[in-house]
Amino acid sequence: MKKRLYLDTETCGLHGMPVLIQYAIEDGPITLHEVWRQPIGETLDLIETFCDYAVVGFNLTFDWFQLVKCYTVFRLCPREWIPIEHVNEIAMLEPQGQDGPCLKPASALDLMLYSRKGPFQSLMARDDVRIKRVPTALAYALADELESRVQLDGIYFARSKDKDAPRWKVYDRKDRFGDLDANFKDVVLKFNPAGGLKFLAEYALGLKPKFHYEDVEPDPKWRPYELGFAPTALAVGSPDSWQVWGRKKTLPDVKTAEEEEESDEITRDKRDKLLGIAWPGVIHHFVNHWANNANAREYASDDIVYTRALDEYFGSPEPGDDDSVLACAIAVVRWHGFAIDLPGVRALRDAAQHVVDASPVNVNKPTEVRAYVTEMMSEIEQLVLSQSDKSTIIDSTKKNNLEAIAKWTIKEQEVCCEKGCPRCKGTGYLEVGPHPAALRAKEILGVKSAAKERELFNKLLIAGKFHCGFNIIGTLSGRMSGSDGLNAQGIKRTKNVRRMFPLKWKGMVLGIGDFDGFELCIADAVCDDAQLRNDLTEPIDCPYCNGNGCDECKGTGKTTKKLHGIFATLLNPGLTYVAALLTKGSDNDLYTTAKMGLFGGVLYFGGHHMLTHKLGIDSTVAQNALEATLKRYAGLKRWQDEVQKRFCSMQQPRGLGTQVVWVEPAEYAESFLGFRRYYTLENRICKALFDLARKPPKEWRDCLVKVVRRDRVQTAGGAVSSSLYGAAFNLQSANMRSAGNHYIQSPGAKITKSVQRSLWDLQPVGISELLIALAQVHDEIFTISKPNLSETIAETVQARVAEFREKVPLLSMEWNSNASSWADK
Repeated sequence: MKKRLYLDTETCGLHGMPVLIQYAIEDGPITLHEVWRQPIGETLDLIETFCDYAVVGFNLTFDWFQLVKCYTVFRLCPREWIPIEHVNEIAMLEPQGQDGPCLKPASALDLMLYSRKGPFQSLMARDDVRIKRVPTALAYALADELESRVQLDGIYFARSKDKDAPRWKVYDRKDRFGDLDANFKDVVLKFNPAGGLKFLAEYALGLKPKFHYEDVEPDPKWRPYELGFAPTALAVGSPDSWQVWGRKKTLPDVKTAEEEEESDEITRDKRDKLLGIAWPGVIHHFVNHWANNANAREYASDDIVYTRALDEYFGSPEPGDDDSVLACAIAVVRWHGFAIDLPGVRALRDAAQHVVDASPVNVNKPTEVRAYVTEMMSEIEQLVLSQSDKSTIIDSTKKNNLEAIAKWTIKEQEVCCEKGCPRCKGTGYLEVGPHPAALRAKEILGVKSAAKERELFNKLLIAGKFHCGFNIIGTLSGRMSGSDGLNAQGIKRTKNVRRMFPLKWKGMVLGIGDFDGFELCIADAVCDDAQLRNDLTEPIDCPYCNGNGCDECKGTGKTTKKLHGIFATLLNPGLTYVAALLTKGSDNDLYTTAKMGLFGGVLYFGGHHMLTHKLGIDSTVAQNALEATLKRYAGLKRWQDEVQKRFCSMQQPRGLGTQVVWVEPAEYAESFLGFRRYYTLENRICKALFDLARKPPKEWRDCLVKVVRRDRVQTAGGAVSSSLYGAAFNLQSANMRSAGNHYIQSPGAKITKSVQRSLWDLQPVGISELLIALAQVHDEIFTISKPNLSETIAETVQARVAEFREKVPLLSMEWNSNASSWADK
């Protein structure tokens, strides 16, 4: 067993350079190594020794990234250099350093990730608890009452500016016309938890840290300007002053293709503002601070004290779990970066810019969007989304509303008006086809999508590479999420975009694979449904080629049923199965809509609301589709009933219309691979809301103020109870949905990480050439490797997938060992 090396760093910014390295071996003395005041050779030698140990840290993705960056750049410099005397020369070497060797420790243990696998995962980001439409007369009394009833630890609000402020706060509401609603308020609990090392040590161990970072940090005015997706100084500044200029708040300007051709003649625009200074321009402040500030050095030393104490508190877990190992792998890969087609990305950026420039309204102004879309609606249509306490387009122009409107159709010719208007283009009739409001909603959604694409492409152009960062446990189900300012998970799957990511660099090959029907395979394992298994496995003639062989069936002429196609026929009565399949990728893509509905509406408990309000499905059709699906798949229905029983805390055991009683819900949902999602905090809050709704204070019940809430006249006290019940039921519903999601998505996260870990094991421990780089986006895994590893990689993938088939019988992944780009999965 390798000895433990406890590690932490203090840095110049989040993506700049390490300034101080704190470490200790086992229970030995704590050493503070000053990176910029010692000869480069000493730092290189020190980092090399770290690879001989089981590295234990708190957020290793951050600290290992810092060491990888420092080592690969410093190795290009003379060993005798004192770095602070050569800041500019070192900064100029950063891009070259990205092509340097891999640093891989003998093993790793990330205590932050370990904590997220237990009850401390409650410190991860979470949604607000919102009690809507509380009568103004009692809103502040309700907030005070909840403040006293619901006792929550300060760590859940430790990052708030005013840590002593009330947790429950009263917020104004606006009516559908954007005016202040004087009759009602919202009472909201906003979390702002702190999951940092010292906060967690205090929360778990009862140790009161002498300092937190804000107590000892360098003057905030010296924080460097930096971009996580472009982690070099040259990506944002130049060595003349390292100042960063631009017109936007967060990104420096990126030249158009025409400006690139004329770049020698372009000077900074007068409208540009100083965004900040890149790390080489401020690092001397950080070096002096961490060398000379006694409190800061004590804080840095305490990082190791608390890391060791937390390790002991957790029982000194065995290093080498998949999450911790991948934390170091992702750090290496993120620094190296993947290749992109820069001219192609620039062309896509310019095309997206053209769409944004042609927008009929400013899509960032809801009032303009609302006016533009509602111009194509009747007054009744403007309220059509108001069922089940959900907002209309008058209330909100959020994406869900626009997506629902975009699916509206005119099924029979309708009379519009007598004189003619923009809706009917002066004809007086609405013809069969897309609703005029649907066309405008699609147009707005297209502009919004183009704006996001433009932002992504600008980021890639700034970086010159694809530096994808990940939170290893980024969700409460254990899945990875994007980080560092560029969400790789959000990159479009379309071929024209994915072709811009060749990914591999010179002398390497790209391997890529995608799990086949991943979530449905896991659902099959979870639900144990014979009909579902039969539909997923029974061979049929390929509907695309009538059994003659095509790309879809890979020339075999045979395939299996597509559940999304089956569901599409239920959502679109009269549509045949083959016709549903053929809509895939078209402007009227009923197949993909059904796919979203099957996952969101059925597997993940979204139900009738999801189908109706998010997909725009007719209410009766949606209800019939759900009933038919759950009747066909009795095992799925049985599993859903079990989940609801475990997490439904407010029940009516004597039937509808009878008294609602509290039944203690499960504390956690545990996947069949052992990852738990805890609901301890949510259950406590839900119980408090229920108790208060059931028995509000007498003075509230006696309040004579009357209000109209949901078209019903109520006393203020009665309206408060209704609001509380509504919030409690919403929280309960969210728990049930996320639990159902957890049972399927959490195993997917575990399996995908396990495959990645097996592949990373092909990379030697220590300092060596990077033989394999990898990343995961949703259900896809890709590797960049030496050609001689291709066969081994494919065999490793298939072997690891096969090991999981004992629990997921239908699990499979097709692997392409020599792809030309990300589009070739």
